[in-house]
Amino acid sequence: MSKRLRYIISSVLAAVGFFFFITLPYEARYYGLMVGIVLTVFCFWFGLGLMFEKSINTRLMSVILPVCFFAGFGMFLALLSNTTLAAFIGSLVFGVTFYVLFLVENVFLVAIGYKTVPLYRAAYTVSLIVLLVTCFFLFDTLLSFQLIYWLNSLVVFGLSFLLFIYQFWAVAIELPDDGKNKNFWSYVLIPAWLVSQLALVFSFWPVGIFKGSIYLVSFLYILCGLIQAEIRGRLFKRAWLMYLWIGVAVCLGIVWVTNW
Repeated sequence: MSKRLRYIISSVLAAVGFFFFITLPYEARYYGLMVGIVLTVFCFWFGLGLMFEKSINTRLMSVILPVCFFAGFGMFLALLSNTTLAAFIGSLVFGVTFYVLFLVENVFLVAIGYKTVPLYRAAYTVSLIVLLVTCFFLFDTLLSFQLIYWLNSLVVFGLSFLLFIYQFWAVAIELPDDGKNKNFWSYVLIPAWLVSQLALVFSFWPVGIFKGSIYLVSFLYILCGLIQAEIRGRLFKRAWLMYLWIGVAVCLGIVWVTNW
């Protein structure tokens, strides 16, 4: 069976599973979420041919973003509408995104092993876009639950921790040694902690759910950009100044649009 056919079969199967998850009654959706995550992992490993891959690290890294996207997009859509039409459109979007992630992850897997892949930069850009969109869905859903401040911070830390692990993996595979000489934990724990502290602040700051999610994603984008540049040895003055001004603009925007 060709790769492309496996991608299509897996994407269709995942989209069908997503549709059933969205149409579940509210009281059954948490169980459906767990089943959907297992189905997502199975479809992704089957599509990429990783069912019997010896490297556990490769198998785990490859499913972080698809699983987070399923959970984030699924819960976000479940909060918006419970109509069949919305579930169908959402499942179609999910299936297309799932197929795109197959193409992205395939490029990443080829890049492992010190190979030069011309499509790597394009694949990385697409993965970063999907990662940021996924973060928005996850953060928006989390803030919608209106949890207590310390729980907001703790959950955001856990989610950010997973996504920064994926970010480090996606960037480091371009390096000759796959980033083995880099301090992995400093690129994951510190930025995840910073995002969690922002979530803690937004638990008290009257920014609203939508704007709070946008602000968290904006800071996460800044941190991802700085991490990418630093890992690749390209954190020059021009690069960090650009992200500094973006951060200043976001902070000013937060203060300006806050309804005091």
